[in-house]
Amino acid sequence: MEGDLEHLAGDLAALTQRFTDLGANLGEAARALEETGAPPADALVDALAGARTQFVQIRDDVLGVAETVAVAPSAPPESLGELESLLTGIAEAMRQRRRRAALQQARDAALATLDRVLEVMHHDDPAFAALVECQAKARQLRASLDALEDPSADARLTGSLQSFADLLTMIESRDALDDERYAQLEESVSRAFGRPLAVAVARGRLGFAGDVVEAAPAPAPPEPEPTLPTPRLELESATVAPVSEPEPPLAPEPAPAETPSLDTPAVEMPAVPMPALEMPELERDEPLPAPPAPEPVRAAEPARPAAPAAPVAEPADTSAPDETAQWWLAAWARWSGWKSTHEFAEVVKEELGKYPYLLSVPIQKSPEYDDGLLAYGYSILMDHVEKQKPGCVGNALNSLKPGQRRPVGDQLYDYLVAEGRLAESYADFVRSAVLAAVPEPGLWFQFRILESKEDTRIFQRPSARIGDTELSGQRLASDAQRYAEHKFKMTLGPLTTRFVLVSAEIIRDARGVGVKLSSDGAPSDCGWLVAVPAAIARNAKVEARRVAEEGTHLPGLGKDYAAVWLAVFNPDAGAERRYELSVFLRKDTKSPFRGRA
Repeated sequence: MEGDLEHLAGDLAALTQRFTDLGANLGEAARALEETGAPPADALVDALAGARTQFVQIRDDVLGVAETVAVAPSAPPESLGELESLLTGIAEAMRQRRRRAALQQARDAALATLDRVLEVMHHDDPAFAALVECQAKARQLRASLDALEDPSADARLTGSLQSFADLLTMIESRDALDDERYAQLEESVSRAFGRPLAVAVARGRLGFAGDVVEAAPAPAPPEPEPTLPTPRLELESATVAPVSEPEPPLAPEPAPAETPSLDTPAVEMPAVPMPALEMPELERDEPLPAPPAPEPVRAAEPARPAAPAAPVAEPADTSAPDETAQWWLAAWARWSGWKSTHEFAEVVKEELGKYPYLLSVPIQKSPEYDDGLLAYGYSILMDHVEKQKPGCVGNALNSLKPGQRRPVGDQLYDYLVAEGRLAESYADFVRSAVLAAVPEPGLWFQFRILESKEDTRIFQRPSARIGDTELSGQRLASDAQRYAEHKFKMTLGPLTTRFVLVSAEIIRDARGVGVKLSSDGAPSDCGWLVAVPAAIARNAKVEARRVAEEGTHLPGLGKDYAAVWLAVFNPDAGAERRYELSVFLRKDTKSPFRGRA
């Protein structure tokens, strides 16, 4: 049914364009009729009849869909405006239905996760404080989920559960995780439930009831010739030769010793002279592979003309749906559904909770991701444009000029750029979106710096694919490596944003973070520095400051601030830009920019 709605929206957009063209032709015919008495041409009369027939057909199709979602009007629509309003009502009804279904599905999955967490046991200490506190939080969240009826809560629900899911992954797959993935999970669990719980997992002290029963017998010297072997010994005797029975005492407990731990001195990397770490440049966005959902899927990029071509033949037939306008239809439909009932910040949390890489995808390419669903998220940009000039989004289709050979999608894009003054206002849009999205649900970052007392870790996406979920990283142990200039290069599409996350554990001596940005070798201020207060600063709010061309410094990382999000944006609506971001991590809070605070 969702596909039918999108098809009808496309048909309605095409019919609107056709009515616009016919209106212009009728105006000319009316003037000729008044001035010379010439009647309208037969072709125009036939075109009017065809347009009327198409209107009736679309109206019947829309009414059919409306009946299935119980929003049929009292009287059939008699204008395009009434049809558009009815489509909006249908979209909202379908949206609520999807939300209710998604909520139920998310709630069922969440309850299963929390029930599994409540089964976790400590092998040695049943009253282990960190685990008791974690399970108390799980019971509290479970009680809240039982009473949850808000269809818009599915994204927030997922964010609340992530730390519990990470804990289960560490316990169940501890020996199968690589170092980078284990470091991510350990940080998540430590931040949510405390470091002692993460350490207990690393040492293999946490498990489940069934695991405890199976692993309970301590490795004792085997009896020479047991006459009544236990079921466990019977299983061993079926697979192991009797002569090898006395050998195992050489290695009593190998499993915990093999588990990598961030606190184990054995994983220390040798110090390598590296005054400044320069990450490899990611040249261009590549398409994600189609099979694994929900990885973003990108189709082959259509060629876009450098400039509008002058008409050399008959004008293009605008009666058929224009595929280039799919991004507009999706974003407009979603925006129409929530504009009168939801606040901007609330919708940003919902959309970025589902698609954290939304702002990194150019709006005209958004239908190429997630089977076209990503484009709905750009309703937040339409809301921003509407605030710049009220009424302009609703009048977008009326701005289309008859006889144009340029794709409708390009015309609508240029219209939004002009009416929303995006070259000047895109920075404010990014600031508002980031402030709404952090600390929860967060954003997709291309690079990350993780600071702790013992070391500094730098992560990056291993490919240039927008939305890539994998991370590769490097551990820096010496002060010369850690507290230096770290450079990150990135290429941004038109009106897109990339993010770099700098975070730290709670440490006694606060760190300083300096940020400087350049574009094509010249200093740039196209960036925001968004500081997230530490948990101990209860009354503090997330704050944002513009990155200055001469550099911006923020003291207090790890003490006053838990994390700093760096948002680099491209306000150019028509071209890519290359940026180089320098992050100066300091062991103290002094500014690296000649006393600038």
